[in-house]
Amino acid sequence: MKIQGKFNITGGTKQQRQITESVIRWCFINKVVVRHGIDINVKICKYVTHQCWGSVVDAEDNWSFTEFDMTIANNQSIRDFIATIMHEMVHVNQYITGEWEGDGEAECVARQYELADQYWKEGNL
Repeated sequence: MKIQGKFNITGGTKQQRQITESVIRWCFINKVVVRHGIDINVKICKYVTHQCWGSVVDAEDNWSFTEFDMTIANNQSIRDFIATIMHEMVHVNQYITGEWEGDGEAECVARQYELADQYWKEGNL
């Protein structure tokens, strides 16, 4: 399946950038994110740099939800790294659909390892 949209991934190792792109593509193919044509800019860095395992915001702050800036900490286990990307991709979908309860964290936390394990079991690594 051809995914529309651009992914700009910086920082981390080559392998971490490849995994990040693979996980993001998987999220579109498996409808974790329901709309294509979205640009995602990812910065991979240490937890200490960003003081967070992961975050995502609308890149333009104009609520168009066509471009997102994501930060992912790379000093965590590979399973946690993938789960963190999944967590942030669920947030992307929440922004796009406008559907979440509270701050949306409960859904993201509930789904992140389920999705990461599904990705893993499908042989994507």
